[in-house]
Amino acid sequence: MAEEIVYRHTVEGLFRSVGGRLTPDLKARLCAVGMDLDAEVPPNTSRQVFAEALRITVQYLHPDVPAEEGYRLIGVGIIQGLAQTQLGKALMSMWPIFGPERVVVRIQESFETVNNYQKSELISKGPAHHLIRVSECNGNPGYLRGIIEASLIRAGARNLRVEPFDFDGQGCSYRVRWDP
Repeated sequence: MAEEIVYRHTVEGLFRSVGGRLTPDLKARLCAVGMDLDAEVPPNTSRQVFAEALRITVQYLHPDVPAEEGYRLIGVGIIQGLAQTQLGKALMSMWPIFGPERVVVRIQESFETVNNYQKSELISKGPAHHLIRVSECNGNPGYLRGIIEASLIRAGARNLRVEPFDFDGQGCSYRVRWDP
């Protein structure tokens, strides 16, 4: 099997969302595990380096909350960071028009574009009720939960509930519901 890699746009998106909170101390900690943010971001980063960099970032930025909540906050930040880019603004301006039903499909599809190893599946249980299964959630189900929540809230989902279940240390399933 080929090396498992995370694509550049994923790494750039994560650290763009961190913004001014990317201190010299955090950069040094990341560099120590192979994520040198002062160098040009390589086209690909190994799965292990990305997961470790994400873990360090969560611990550094959110030391006073449980790990799952810290990961969720980083996931929410990814969507907030995307909204600050030209492409992100244009894309997200359409989400309320598309509505949460169409956006949940795009979320599941986009999970497979961040690296060369993640697989995902969307199972519709009815209007405003879906299951999303992913083969990899970077060591904690909170990260993707935050991405799902922030995306669907921007798409207009009301009373949204995203509940991770069946986390096996690598993959996870999410029950996603909102008021129709």
